[in-house]
Amino acid sequence: MWKRIYHTLERTFPSFTVDEWWGVTEPFARMAGSVLVQNTTWINASKALDRLEEAGLLEPAALAGETAERLAEVIRPAGFQRAKSAALLRLAGWVVEHGGVDRLRRLTDSTDELRRQLLLLKGIGPETADTILAYALTRPTISGDAYTRRLWQRLTGEVLSYEQVRRAILAELTEAEDLRRLHGLIVEHGKAICAKRLPRCSACLFADDCRYLHDSI
Repeated sequence: MWKRIYHTLERTFPSFTVDEWWGVTEPFARMAGSVLVQNTTWINASKALDRLEEAGLLEPAALAGETAERLAEVIRPAGFQRAKSAALLRLAGWVVEHGGVDRLRRLTDSTDELRRQLLLLKGIGPETADTILAYALTRPTISGDAYTRRLWQRLTGEVLSYEQVRRAILAELTEAEDLRRLHGLIVEHGKAICAKRLPRCSACLFADDCRYLHDSI
């Protein structure tokens, strides 16, 4: 079913591109952004990213060598700056320890092993880890975030956990690029059409098969 969902979303957003959706192409910037966007909007995370770049801190070694106090001030627009500065320092240290982003991308370690290592870093949860793996390290994984779970629940009536929905997708789609595009498309659909409140069901290509719509009629 996820392949069909993917193809339907591609028809819904025919001009979608991952790079334009992110607005950031540099891999380590995507890593940092994955932490900064926790519990806030991308607008706020983007402001903090801009401040990191202005401070010369969007390079792993430079960031890893910064103090937590100064870093917290730099990323203030993203909120929760003390926790996020600590998480960023741990993440930067992990990247430096592995020889940089390019070397991390070439590692033969399994995606599950890299995910395990990321999850050992305090402040890096499953959603952040999967986002880093997919969008910065080009690994075949996907986030089972709230947008994804909401779409599945509305289409099927079935409530799945983060890990359940993630594994269901990975059982059908295995190519890293497809997984990156699917996740971005799900988020776009969740924001533009399948909103948490007041979804625009009349504009949805899933309307004929949507349990949420038919149960509410």
